[in-house]
Amino acid sequence: MAFEKRKTQRLNLAIEALCKAGEKLFKAYVGDISPGGLRLETETRIEKGQEITFTIEWKRPLKLKGTVRWKEKQGLHYLYGIQFVKLTPDQEASIREIIQDLFWKNYGG
Repeated sequence: MAFEKRKTQRLNLAIEALCKAGEKLFKAYVGDISPGGLRLETETRIEKGQEITFTIEWKRPLKLKGTVRWKEKQGLHYLYGIQFVKLTPDQEASIREIIQDLFWKNYGG
């Protein structure tokens, strides 16, 4: 039986994100999100431990900052586990709004 380390459940999605890691600017897709972090998929290689800033568009642009906690290569793409850094109450509320909207869209009828 696998042990789940996450403190919060994540909700699957596919939202485009504009990212910056060091001097690299690139597009990625948010594969899942929770109040603690998210999973990014991109063709761009970044390193574990690197800080990344990204903007996702939902009802309004949401700019977030996080740290790469894990990475995995899958074919020509990379998957990254991003842990949020210093979320403001407004940012956390926006993330919870995204999760709630997606939950009701997918499961609420």
